[in-house]
Amino acid sequence: MRASDLPEEIVVIAVSARALAQSAAKLGCAVRAFDAFADRDTRAVGPTVCVVSDGAIALDRRRLLKALDALPDRADRRAIVAGSGFERQPHLLNRIAKYGVLCANDADIVSALKQPELGAELLHAVGFQVPDTQRARPADCNGWLRKEIGGAGGVHVRRASDGLRRARCYYQREMPGEPYSATFVADGERAWIIGFNRQSIAAIGAAPFCYTGASTCEIDGRIAASLRHSLDLLVRVTDLRGLCGVDFLLDGDACTLLEVNPRPTATFELYDPDFAEGLVHWHIRSFAGPLPEFGARLRERPLEHRAYAIVFAQGAMQIPAEAVFAPWLRDLPSAGVIQAGAPVLSVFADADTPALARQLLQERQQQAHAMLARWTIASQRRCEA
Repeated sequence: MRASDLPEEIVVIAVSARALAQSAAKLGCAVRAFDAFADRDTRAVGPTVCVVSDGAIALDRRRLLKALDALPDRADRRAIVAGSGFERQPHLLNRIAKYGVLCANDADIVSALKQPELGAELLHAVGFQVPDTQRARPADCNGWLRKEIGGAGGVHVRRASDGLRRARCYYQREMPGEPYSATFVADGERAWIIGFNRQSIAAIGAAPFCYTGASTCEIDGRIAASLRHSLDLLVRVTDLRGLCGVDFLLDGDACTLLEVNPRPTATFELYDPDFAEGLVHWHIRSFAGPLPEFGARLRERPLEHRAYAIVFAQGAMQIPAEAVFAPWLRDLPSAGVIQAGAPVLSVFADADTPALARQLLQERQQQAHAMLARWTIASQRRCEA
């Protein structure tokens, strides 16, 4: 099967596979999902297997390979879409390629972009402004952040001055500005930017820089053009393909690139409703060659503004089996206990302007928190357990 052909089956593998699975289902073929949550709405799309790692929200290598081994023997008619979860173990991508046509960037490219100093040099070479980045601990840690190689979602980011060290850590100078991202489809020749997003960052537990959601937005035209130019160069140099994203800071006219995510990011879902065929369609197509026709699809789509937020458990909670969720809630948890600080579900909103979308999102977040509060386990009950 070529990536340009319609597969009989699509297997989505990601820490959270729900959005990719729902987009893939628009193609009308069978969809399976392997992820760390097995949410209700993921299971509603098709067969879903939980391959979570013990003690962490991550993909377990052994469980994933066991689940793939159990697939029917029709690899030539199966597309495999890899999302988040491979940043810490990119060469696992080579292992899963035998189970179908792999629609993911080359493991060596993923590894290179996630190697702190090499990745920073590459981004600088194609025209991005990047923070000072190094593996060695700075002599003076004030003004530096400590991050983990392959970390995602901001849960791994700490200020370097806290004195702690990790085996896979690196250091990046803290820069001024507000956090943004760009969502794009790469086709080996250029980056087709779908949209720009304003990111939400908050302290969750001991992690001060957790990613908690995003909303569509517009940015200055000159900055957008500069980003588009450098992204095109990056795509040509690396042969990057598929749904991808970049995180950056805006401080007035200054734009500082922080990270490239060479795989589908959560923000693609903010734009998927604009495409009847689903963005996973274009993700798969990109691995077969250039996508000039995607540019036409971008120009003709309606202008919608959307926002979403991840809701984290403020205390341990028991999700009842009979729970009913509003239609603007997604990543719906199955019945059972969710520990304090863990992600519970996601809230979505759409409106005519970015400001109205964010306002509606805030209102719905309050409703979601009120609902979840009813399921919070009392302190005394937790002690008895």
